Amino acid sequence: MFDADATVAQMRVPPQSVAAEQAVIGGLLLYPEAWRKIEGSLEPGDFYRRDHQLIFTAIRDMVERDRPFDAVTLGEWFQAQGMGEQVPDHYLTTLASTTPSAANIAGYAKVVSDKALARRMVSIGTEIADAAYDPRFEPEEGIAAAQVLMQGLAPSHTGGLVAVTDTLPAWFDDLRYRFELGTSITGVPTPWRDLNDATHGLQPTELIILAGRPSMGKSIAGLNIADFAAVDRHVALFSLEMSKNQLNRRGISAAAKVPHEWLLAPGGSDEYWAKVTAAVRDRRKLNLSVDDTPALRISQLMARARALHARRPIELLVVDHIHDFKIDAKLARFEYGEIAQGLKTLAKEFNCPVLALGQLNRALSTRQDKRPNMSDLRESGEIEQKADMIIFIHRDDYYDKTTHMRGIVELILAKGRDVEAGKSIFLRNDYAHMALRDREGDLPEAPEPDRPAPRAGGKSKFFGGGRRGGFGDQD
Repeated sequence: MFDADATVAQMRVPPQSVAAEQAVIGGLLLYPEAWRKIEGSLEPGDFYRRDHQLIFTAIRDMVERDRPFDAVTLGEWFQAQGMGEQVPDHYLTTLASTTPSAANIAGYAKVVSDKALARRMVSIGTEIADAAYDPRFEPEEGIAAAQVLMQGLAPSHTGGLVAVTDTLPAWFDDLRYRFELGTSITGVPTPWRDLNDATHGLQPTELIILAGRPSMGKSIAGLNIADFAAVDRHVALFSLEMSKNQLNRRGISAAAKVPHEWLLAPGGSDEYWAKVTAAVRDRRKLNLSVDDTPALRISQLMARARALHARRPIELLVVDHIHDFKIDAKLARFEYGEIAQGLKTLAKEFNCPVLALGQLNRALSTRQDKRPNMSDLRESGEIEQKADMIIFIHRDDYYDKTTHMRGIVELILAKGRDVEAGKSIFLRNDYAHMALRDREGDLPEAPEPDRPAPRAGGKSKFFGGGRRGGFGDQD
């Protein structure tokens, strides 16, 4: 007969295997050299029983101090720590005498690790359920927190030191793959030839910051890159500033070369409809996922990105922009550091580039030289430290309508491990169509400065027309 009470009671026993735990510890006591087989796969907390956690901790301590361990030396260790009652000598002796072999210790260790993972699942499930019962529960925050907790189920025993010999095959395979591509673009390409030549594309695992003052065109550049890459790659775009409709309008304008102003207020001539229809058809084919939720927290963005990546790997992540996240203004310096670190973590986790747009400080506009530098980046210390590449976007004609650089947008490669720092890329401003385009030909030359008119008599004050004496009298 089915016993419901017994079934419920059994379900409430945390997953564990005392026998596997005893086999691991007993195997180590019999054959200390077996430590090398399991040291990277287990932590003390993976053991269910408290005394087993203490024994494993003691063994690891003795290994780190290069001291031999067996039932006798471990017993002395616990006595010296005042924990003899928690781990009796006779139990250590029993473990050593009842374990026949350490041959299967790796298999026993996996059982212990799997049971520990199951217990973490139970714990996380309980936390999620408790949060849902909380009267203050908010769906957005709750879902984000649950996804972050679920990420904690990933195996913790990864990374660590490895012999360089073991890393060379993968490096060589990657080198051969890059060679066989037959192109210098080894990362995610951008729409602009000169930028691709300088960077070889946006590289996997890197956090790239594209920053500028308002109206410089950083959002246009970010969307151009996202749309261009989404033709044959899965791109995720988090737009904390613009809505989906605004993104589509700008994307259609750039692709169809239809004036953005007409898309805002269509009317009059119908000459643009054919172009718009074709651009809409092409846009439907883009591998572009968009989230336009404003004022996200970095934890929410990371959770949403991970959920999407689990369904379909993200090959480029674009964030517009880094200074629109929800933060505590009193802790801005630290908050932006956490945002940059979170985006860098996703870049490495997804093995893809992350492009984050950012703002520059207002003080830049008050300087005579308006070209940006690293200190102009808002909360520059934290962001500069964590970014792999920093690109500034600048327009001379925004500040000087008479400049010879009218219609030219400058991308300044301010930082990068594998780029020429300080190099500038010059593009053509096509902001009427929400796009940056490649330029052709040389840059326009600056006009020669006007020479002062000669004094009467044709003599300057340096040659007999002025007083002799110190240069301090000159203008």
